[in-house]
Amino acid sequence: MEQKVHSFIKKHELIRPGQTILAAVSGGPDSMALLHYFCAIKEEYQLQLHVVSIDHGLRGEDSYEDLAYVKRMCEQWNVDFTGTSVDVPSYKSMERMGTQETARKLRYDFFKEMMDEKNIDVLALGHHGDDQAETMMMQMVRNATPESIQGIPVRRAFGRGEIIRPFLNVTKDEIIHYLKKHHVEFRVDVSNEETDYTRNAFRKHVIPYFRQQNPKFSQHMQRLSERLRDDQEYIKEQAKEVLKTMDFSSKEERCVRFSIQTFKTFPLALQRSAFHLILNYLYVDQADDISYLHEEMFMDLISEQKSNATMDFPRGLKIIRAYDSVTLTFRIDEDIEPLFKTLQIGETIQLPDGSLLQADWTDRPEEEGTYVYLCDSHHVKLPLVVRTRMNGDRIRVRGMNGSKKVKDIFIDQKIPSDSRNSWPLVTDSNGDILWLIGLKKGGEYIRKPSGKWLRLKYENKADK
Repeated sequence: MEQKVHSFIKKHELIRPGQTILAAVSGGPDSMALLHYFCAIKEEYQLQLHVVSIDHGLRGEDSYEDLAYVKRMCEQWNVDFTGTSVDVPSYKSMERMGTQETARKLRYDFFKEMMDEKNIDVLALGHHGDDQAETMMMQMVRNATPESIQGIPVRRAFGRGEIIRPFLNVTKDEIIHYLKKHHVEFRVDVSNEETDYTRNAFRKHVIPYFRQQNPKFSQHMQRLSERLRDDQEYIKEQAKEVLKTMDFSSKEERCVRFSIQTFKTFPLALQRSAFHLILNYLYVDQADDISYLHEEMFMDLISEQKSNATMDFPRGLKIIRAYDSVTLTFRIDEDIEPLFKTLQIGETIQLPDGSLLQADWTDRPEEEGTYVYLCDSHHVKLPLVVRTRMNGDRIRVRGMNGSKKVKDIFIDQKIPSDSRNSWPLVTDSNGDILWLIGLKKGGEYIRKPSGKWLRLKYENKADK
């Protein structure tokens, strides 16, 4: 086993001479083998070795005896030791978390404290190849995306340094053989035999079957984990090119917008990877609720023929398609206040988005444009009203017989559905719609009127 671990450490460059190592040791076979192994190599690598052991308070006197045993062995082997006890039941009740989840959080919080206190470079954990196989099989059952089936990482950033797992290429049987060879005793956690926990059930009933089919099953799963991580890392780097085509808001606003047409110019694999990078940004790297079903829903949304569609994701995230535009946001558009303002001649008002609308009389009208409206004053009853749309709104569009629904104009002009409720229009006091600003004009336009012209000017905040 020693040679396999040594080769694994060298392959992944897990240890450098002169580093300070914090080994997490519970007293069980895996962690005791880890402690013994580091004691054996610390002179060769000139390592400063520290041990931390935590009593989770879940097994009464047994768990305390585990900690006491680790302390005695550290004294015997002349290794710096720190032990502590954490109150899992109380924290679990307060935070409404599961037992294992609570224990893990408290454990890793203390690891970080120790790394800061003792200027630790590396936290070493005793996870082995069978743990890797169990983890990956559990991930396969729960999910079906490559991002979710990568297993336990060999190394990852943690606290002020990183976590390493030098035993991931060896099995539990090899560890037990190593301990017997070096006459190292270890503690047994009887709760590992209970199948109430999912991992224990996989350990006792699932993994043994696969190992019967292939004795090297754990080693194969470790190789698969490394391959998946390498492949996904490359794809993720390429997918960052997709993100460069998108509009990202601040993390406080948590909103992303992009063009479907541009998005589809990238290969499908990069589209999928970009989707997960977006979710990591929006959920701040806590997108645990996302499954392959959500990915399929998203891909269907950008592929279907519907011009407008909305999709709800976990924790209030909305995905909104409006023609070629897709927006992912936590903001709720229903919070927009309806607009209703009176506009007097000679007055300029500011709209909610900061845009300006001015009304005046003129006897020397300029040419009309997208944001300039002219109308014969004899066909307008004052005062004017600026408001957002209402159900049933219709406008008599210039040059067209009859009237047309404002709703249909929005659809024809491909106005995103999330913009329609805030789009301003101008009516006279009779309620006749004179101008759906920037889109369609109503009211009479006579080239040689007998009198004054009503002139409206709109100034978009983006043009200011």
